[in-house]
Amino acid sequence: MSQKHILVIEDEPTINRMISNYFSKAGYEVESALDGQAGLEIFQSKPFDLVCLDIMMPKLNGWDVAVKIRENSDVPIIMMSALSEEEDILKGYSLKVDDYITKPFNPKVLIAKAQNMLDRLIRDKSKNSLVKTNHLTVDMESYKILLDNVELELSKKEFELLHYFILNEGKVFSRNHLLDEIWGFDVFVEDRIVDTYVKKIRKHLGSYSDFIKTIFGVGYRFETYD
Repeated sequence: MSQKHILVIEDEPTINRMISNYFSKAGYEVESALDGQAGLEIFQSKPFDLVCLDIMMPKLNGWDVAVKIRENSDVPIIMMSALSEEEDILKGYSLKVDDYITKPFNPKVLIAKAQNMLDRLIRDKSKNSLVKTNHLTVDMESYKILLDNVELELSKKEFELLHYFILNEGKVFSRNHLLDEIWGFDVFVEDRIVDTYVKKIRKHLGSYSDFIKTIFGVGYRFETYD
């Protein structure tokens, strides 16, 4: 199992260092930031498995950082704050943070919360490692997509795009949305690359090529049939 990557965003250097050290000793790879803006920039530069986020910080507060993260990611967020009023805690959960721990707290409790959260995600992922729809099966364990039990010879991006279509069957997506989801926000490519990859996937699908429907003026919708 690969090492989990934690981001600690906390403006108090002593607390930041203490939390980071506890996570490091527990076997996690840790990066940290001392203000919200720097933390958000680090988060957007690479993938993380969990974010520990303070609220009252310079440049960008924790509320705003959480909102920005949730615009594009469902990464687990544990909010850490001296704000212990019920309305503050409820505000955190309204922003879709996963847990809220009030200061002062025992770092061991924070580590335990993080471990339980990450373990649960691993269990949930293993349950969903096999996704089936009409004629197609996605096996995330072996990184394969089968069409009528025959493996498709897909490149990495073809796999990711078709997998995304299958998981979101029936939904209409613009080219820009697919670019952001599959290629990422920090990669500058023409939106027509989506058309190129759709053509490739349709070729792989053969007689089922019309599973991917072009919605003129909008984008694409994936829809299977019996």
